[in-house]
Amino acid sequence: MMKAVFFDLDGTLIDSDPYWVRSQETLVRSCGGEWSDTLADALQGAAFPETVRLLRGAGVDWDGDAIVRHLSDEVLRMEKERLPWIEGVRDVLSGLAAAHVPAVLVTGSPREIVENVMAQAPKGAFVGYVCGNDDVTPKPDPAPYWRAASMVGLPADASGAGQCLVFEDSKPGLTAARASGATVVAVTGHARVDMSDSGLCDEAIVDYRGLTIADLAGWM
Repeated sequence: MMKAVFFDLDGTLIDSDPYWVRSQETLVRSCGGEWSDTLADALQGAAFPETVRLLRGAGVDWDGDAIVRHLSDEVLRMEKERLPWIEGVRDVLSGLAAAHVPAVLVTGSPREIVENVMAQAPKGAFVGYVCGNDDVTPKPDPAPYWRAASMVGLPADASGAGQCLVFEDSKPGLTAARASGATVVAVTGHARVDMSDSGLCDEAIVDYRGLTIADLAGWM
C-alpha cells in the first residue's frame, strides 16, 4: 500500500536544471575558469558541498558560503519570474491531495527556494519538506528520505520508506532513494543524463502527463 509519495525538486518536480546550469556556467566563466559538458553532468543533482568542490576545481576562487549564496540567489530570482513545472506534475499533486495521500518535497536546495515552490504548488499538495538547510546527511545518503518518512508518521528507516514512492531524476537522488528502501521512479524528460537503465529505479517516466493515482499505487 502506498502510504506517501516523495518528490525531488530540480529536474523532477520543476525543470530548474537550466537555471542552475546558467548560474553555474556564468560564475565559472566570470572567474576565468573553464566550463564543459563533463562539468555540467557532474554537477547534476550534486549536494552543495560537492558543487562547491567542483566549481572551485573549475576556477571559482570563492569561499563555499559565497558560492552557495550566489547560485541560490540567481536561481531564486529566475524561479520567481517563472517556475517551470514538469509536464503533468501539478495534476498528480492535486490528485494525491484529493486522495489524502501525503506528499513530501525532498531536496538539497536551500529553504528559500523550496518555500517559493511550496507557495506556488497546488493547495494542500505537500505536508512538508526536507531541504538543504536541514541537519540531515545529504543525498546520495538515504537520510533525507528517512526524514521524510518520519514526517508522515512512518519509521525513519527502510521499513518506513519501503511503504513510499519516490520520484527522482539524478544519480545522487536515485542512489539515495534506492538505498532508502522506497519504490523508485526515474523522471527522464528533463535530465541531462537518462538514468532509466541505471539499475537504480523500479519504473521510469518521461513526465507525469496521463498518470493517475491508481498508476502510482500500482507500482508499489
